[in-house]
Amino acid sequence: MASPAPTSGGGAGLEADRISVVVPGEPQAFGAFTLTHLESTHCPPDRFPGTIDAPVVPPVRTAAYRCGEAWSILVEHSSGRTALLQGSAGYVDGALAGRSAEVVYLGVGQLGVMDEDYIRSYWAQTVEAVGAQRVVLTHWDDFFRGLDAPLRALPYAGDDLDVTMRVLTGLARDQGVALHLPTLWRREDPWSGLAG
Repeated sequence: MASPAPTSGGGAGLEADRISVVVPGEPQAFGAFTLTHLESTHCPPDRFPGTIDAPVVPPVRTAAYRCGEAWSILVEHSSGRTALLQGSAGYVDGALAGRSAEVVYLGVGQLGVMDEDYIRSYWAQTVEAVGAQRVVLTHWDDFFRGLDAPLRALPYAGDDLDVTMRVLTGLARDQGVALHLPTLWRREDPWSGLAG
């Protein structure tokens, strides 16, 4: 059976007027939310570097899904609440200087196989840089496992969550930051109990 032909639009077949191109550092408003994308990097090593310049039509090898850009995304709500979404455990030195966020959704995939100095630098360049009061750890679970089963850590060959937790728990304790692992399918308010 032939693969479907890409449509005339961009991103997953959307028409051009439905696509908004991100400009680093330029806020974009979406209803009550304002998003600001700041350049970041993938946690080293980036196993699939490069950009995707044409639609990827399955079946293809995993390497076809290249990383492209990585972002730190600041989220501001009209209520005044703020968050940072840090999807991958990489950073650009000083990129978040002068920014603030009460909560950080901190991607920690592969962090446990990095040396402790890198882990501490990552925390400083993200959590400390924005003055967060709470950190919600993400991208630590085994994403090869379906969401119909409880979350579990990535296999040891790909990461070491025990190392990540040991270092980050110490940093959070010393700095008075609440550290949280989410529970699958449980709705939560990340700002609950925070000052402000």
